[in-house]
Amino acid sequence: MFFSVISMIFLSAVNCVTQQCSMIDVKTLLEGCDHLIGLNITSVGGTMVNDHNCDVLLPKQVFTDEPLFQYPLADSKKFYSVLMIDPDAPPQIEGEFYLHMLKSNIPGLALKSKESSKTVGIDYRGYKPPTPPRGSGMHRYMSLLYEQADGNNFLPNVPSSRGRFHLANWLRGKNLCGPVAGSQFRVQF
Repeated sequence: MFFSVISMIFLSAVNCVTQQCSMIDVKTLLEGCDHLIGLNITSVGGTMVNDHNCDVLLPKQVFTDEPLFQYPLADSKKFYSVLMIDPDAPPQIEGEFYLHMLKSNIPGLALKSKESSKTVGIDYRGYKPPTPPRGSGMHRYMSLLYEQADGNNFLPNVPSSRGRFHLANWLRGKNLCGPVAGSQFRVQF
């Protein structure tokens, strides 16, 4: 299983090089950490979520400030977009999520850097920390990293609201590859 996921990510990266962007189906991403690998998320306090502890349950206070996103396999000559979504936010309509963050035009070099406290890029939807409502159970907070096939010329249409964000519809027609990496953690009230 691990080999097939690595193959899928590798093929996605190869397709980006040839300008034939490959998109991974949103439903596949919801299957969990087998499909979300390679992205390191570090809180201001130093808590890291990565391949080794993907899906870890954390107190919501850990990520009150925007975390640092790192992707060691980033191409220094390319640009990326990162989204953070909550697929468990009410009203839980299939394909719709709560959008916690949308940042684009992130230089690959910035994703490789170990010296920063915040990921450089353009905030189209600034970071909103995890706030699961009381009694709603555990929520997954998924971070998805896409490679921008158009370099730093990506100008996404910004969703009018954070709630009921339809990721698959938003991705349609955009020249993004991937996600090339991802990770998730869980939080409950």
